This record gives sequence, structure tokens and C-alpha cells, in this order.
Amino acid sequence: MIKSRFRAIALSLSFLVAAVSVPVSASAAAAPIKVTVDSKQVSFDVQPKVINGTTMVPYSAVVSKLGAKLSFNSQNKTLKVTRGNATIQLKINSSQATVNGKTVALSAKVVEQNGRTLVPLRFLGEAFGLWVNWNASNKTVAIDTKRTISHAMGNTTLTAVPKRVVVLVNGMIDISLTLGVKPVGAVESWVQAPWYDYLKKDMTGAKSLGSELQPNLEAIVALKPDLIIGAKTRHEKIYGQLSKIAPTLYVDQLFEWKDNMAVAAKAFNKEDTAQSFMNDWNKKVATFKAKVGSDAKKEVSIVRFSDDNSARVYVTGFAGSILSELGLSRPKAQTEAGKIFIDIDSQEQIPLMNGDIIFDITSDNRSGDEFKVQEAWQKNALWSKLTAVKDKKYYKVNDVTWSLSGGATAAKMVLDDLFFYYDI
Repeated sequence: MIKSRFRAIALSLSFLVAAVSVPVSASAAAAPIKVTVDSKQVSFDVQPKVINGTTMVPYSAVVSKLGAKLSFNSQNKTLKVTRGNATIQLKINSSQATVNGKTVALSAKVVEQNGRTLVPLRFLGEAFGLWVNWNASNKTVAIDTKRTISHAMGNTTLTAVPKRVVVLVNGMIDISLTLGVKPVGAVESWVQAPWYDYLKKDMTGAKSLGSELQPNLEAIVALKPDLIIGAKTRHEKIYGQLSKIAPTLYVDQLFEWKDNMAVAAKAFNKEDTAQSFMNDWNKKVATFKAKVGSDAKKEVSIVRFSDDNSARVYVTGFAGSILSELGLSRPKAQTEAGKIFIDIDSQEQIPLMNGDIIFDITSDNRSGDEFKVQEAWQKNALWSKLTAVKDKKYYKVNDVTWSLSGGATAAKMVLDDLFFYYDI
């Protein structure tokens, strides 16, 4: 979650706004800072500057670009800004504001400096549902009053940052929470319903919307969402119905968590949060690759047992894509172009599971007999001959994070597991 603060002066109602909090060096503070509204640069009579690490910009011109109305009460030194159905009030030397009558804490006091009032643009953006982003490379604060998102079904235009989000894909529940956005409603998880254990605490109060394969449309309507997120592979046939309820975005692939997080971050105005997560991810991936050494050449097999007395090995998939990014080797017998997994129909094919390391992602998300099949197959003499089994490198891992969830936090948990199992 992100916060900020602000204030104004009487006659000209010329005032400054704290746009975004970014660490800046002395040289960066001296460099010119630009502000755009819907991609059009705003002109100021006073140049933007950095105060105590916060980018401050003259805001009177910005307000007119946003179509907001300003008034200043010189008697109690209170600034009132109205746009659409939102009204915010701030007071000089106060660290609190009100949004439609509700008190909101600011990150710093509203101050007056050199005849100008310093106001937090980030806070104003959130109060009015605007997208506010800082681009460090060209020192630009970009404010968008609407945003068009490209997704699996085309383009959808949002006219305000969504506050009531409905999520119809398990991986996107994880991603939304990773970005700091709790859905007002979401489909149930495949196991541990209504939500996976690692998400339950953060999903308190959210409405269950039934199965990912058949979400409850009536329940979605009742929530009055301002954004719905689904998946083309799951919900293509009901896209028209959902779009009539609220602006709707569809992801293309269920487990492409990086692409899916990028779509959500753009809609949620959480691109900074997503970038911070990815910076941490890339750093950990680089650390793993630097320290894994010769163990990277050991072939890794991902297996799963099913309740129909069969099994499968995964070629790609959610966990497989992480192994690939880490540069870990996979058994040649398990590599088949265009396939996510290879089915193994009989115990005679157990040797296809072979690897120097085996990760088992068996889940009880069907009848509950999957673990009985797992136990039966592992009594076969062929199982004991597998390299990983002989070398005690067979590991049962969390099927939720390794397979079923498909979100950003789940990916990080898989990465943490790999650090543990590779003793890094």
C-alpha cells in the first residue's frame, strides 16, 4: 500500500504536490523533473524539485488538467479538492486528510514553502482513482486518468484504478495479494478451499465465487466489481457476460506468472510493487545460478501420481519453467516439444521418471486416492532402482506452491525450496 500528503495557497491556488517517494541523489535532485497528464507534458511557473527524498511538483496546472475543482479556506487554512464523486480536504501542518469524510493518515505534514503549498500527488491520485508512476530514467511523473490494457481477448479501457476486483483464476489471487490488492471475491482454490492455506489470512472477508471452471455469475453481479480478471482457457465462452458486469481482463496462460503479474500491475497501478518483486526475484535467481555449481548438471525430474492408477512427468509447467530459468538440467527422456507433461500409464514405465533428483508434486485434489497410487507404485522394484531414490534425492514438495497455485508468491516459495534442497 502506498501513501502521501499535500496543501494550497489562497489567491492563485498555485501549489506543489508530492508525487512519488523515490530515493534521489543530490545530482538527481538538480536535474529537471517533468510531469505529464495523459501523456501531455504540464508547464509550471516553478520548477519541480526534491524535498527530503520526495519529488515535489507545482500542482496548480495539474489540477486543471485533471478537471478538479479547488477551493482554499484562508481562515482555517484548509484546501478542498473535488473531482467527480470524490472530495478530499487537507490542512496546512496536518498529517491527516479526509476522503469523502473519512480520515486518512498522510506520510508527512502538509507544508507551505516559498509561497507554495506542498501536496502529495500519490495520495491525490489514489483518492481520485488515477494512475501515478515515476520513471527514474527520464525523471518523469506520469499521471493517467484512464488506462487501456491489452489482454488475451483484446483491449479494455479502465477509467479509474479498480478498487473492487473479482478474480476468477487461482494464480491471479496470489498475484493480486502479492501486489497488495485483496479481491472482493474470487473462485475457490483446488484444495484447502476456500483459499490455499498460504493465502487464507490475507483473503479474510473475500466472497467465494465457486469453481474456477464454473464461477457463480450471480454472486459476481452482487459484488458490484469495477474489474474482473479471468482466463481465456477457462472463461472464453462467458467473456461477453462478464464484460457487461464490469471491465474484464483475461490472461492467456494460467501459469505464466510474470506476464500475468504485469497485466495486473498495470491495471492496479502497482507497477512499482511488481518491479520491486521482480528485482528481488532476479537477484535470487542470479545468486542460485552462481552458487549451484556442478549440481546444475544433475537431471531433475518432476513427477505426479494420479487417482486413476497412472502418473505423469512434467516437461514444462509452472515448476518446470522455474527450473528452466535456473538453468537446471532435465532428463532427455522427459523432453518432448510442445508438451507440458508426459503421461505414464503403467508401472512398467517407472524408469521414465528417472532423474538425479526427483520432486514429487502429487496432490489430493480429486478423489483423495492419489497418495494410495503413489504408495502402490513406490512398492514396485523399478522404483527403488531410480537414481534419485537410491541416492536419497527424492523429495515430496508442496503441490500447492509447486503446481496448483501458479502465482508470484508461490514461485518465490518454490525458489526458496530449491535453495533449501540444493543447500545454497
